[in-house]
Amino acid sequence: MLKTLGEKNVQCALCRIKECVKGKNCSVIKYGLEYTGNNLKSIQISAWLESDGVKRTKLEEIAIYAKSLGYTKIGIAFCIEYEREARLVYDILSRYFEVFSVCCKVCSFEKASLGIKKSEDLEFEAVCNPIGQALLLNDDLTNLNIMLGLKTGYDILFAKYSEAPAITLPIEELPQLADSKIDIIE
Repeated sequence: MLKTLGEKNVQCALCRIKECVKGKNCSVIKYGLEYTGNNLKSIQISAWLESDGVKRTKLEEIAIYAKSLGYTKIGIAFCIEYEREARLVYDILSRYFEVFSVCCKVCSFEKASLGIKKSEDLEFEAVCNPIGQALLLNDDLTNLNIMLGLKTGYDILFAKYSEAPAITLPIEELPQLADSKIDIIE
């Protein structure tokens, strides 16, 4: 526990001064924050991406970040509604990484078997399986997992069970990627 008796919670969203950008530490964290090893490398890469002035897509940032950290295996956990977009991301990233992809309906669990009402008048309706997606990508020993189009709750469960860090790639950004070449990666 970081707080001592009587200290208030930090509420940065309500602060209008933001003296933290000028070096003032108004938080309750006074010691113990140390960036070393991969955490130090991660924050250095992130700071470079933030400040270098080149406008990049989120996918380009993810690829540069992953390559800079020496990642070789990327997982894509996607909603079946975005199969075309998942294929595009797969095609782009597979130029630089070994890529694994798992759609949300993997294992084909029936909604009724989990006590979930069917949303359509079908004989069989599969429920999304974010835990299964995470476990399969864990088996592939991915270094980083990308969540693509996972609905609220499914993304939370996926991130909870993913052994690798997980990041959301916004669907809205994908139309820009049609002919994307991430040539900055060495």
